[in-house]
Amino acid sequence: MPKTPVLVCCDSIAEQAHISARLAKDFDKIMGCQLSQLESMLEKEPTATLVISWQQPCAELSLIMDAAKQRQRPLLVILKQLNENDINRLPVGNDYVLLPHDSQFELSAWVVHARQVREKSIQDDQKLEALNLKLEERKLIEKAKGLLMKHHHLDEQAAFSALRKSSMQSSLSLAQVSKNLIHTLESISL
Repeated sequence: MPKTPVLVCCDSIAEQAHISARLAKDFDKIMGCQLSQLESMLEKEPTATLVISWQQPCAELSLIMDAAKQRQRPLLVILKQLNENDINRLPVGNDYVLLPHDSQFELSAWVVHARQVREKSIQDDQKLEALNLKLEERKLIEKAKGLLMKHHHLDEQAAFSALRKSSMQSSLSLAQVSKNLIHTLESISL
């Protein structure tokens, strides 16, 4: 844990020094930056965890949170003030940790939790992507089945069996066979 860099960005220099001091006992590499330096620091430190402290949610904070999400960086957001209206200014997501400024807990535990939250978010995104891919493949298979049924007057089971047999004989996936069949049958229909 101490070797992992922590990037601290705050809306005040005094707050940045305070947070850096709180983190110093648990982390070896703590870097502070202003908002204008954030992009270059993220490029320079690709494994850094972001610890952000802001007075309240605003456009700048949303910008930082979006940058962290795009780069899949662990993010701990510390807010001094949060009311009902401010909640709508925060990006909706399950990929960052929100902590009140007056918390007496050690920040190191929250930094570790932010890393776990980001890892879980990345895993969830990968699972969602895999499920979407399977859904698209299933749509191709169903479309190919429908075209076979229409063009060759087959029932659903016979159409699927033909696709499956072709897939095994050609050593292609069922989705690829379906894609090839759709392309062929649609070009014939034109």
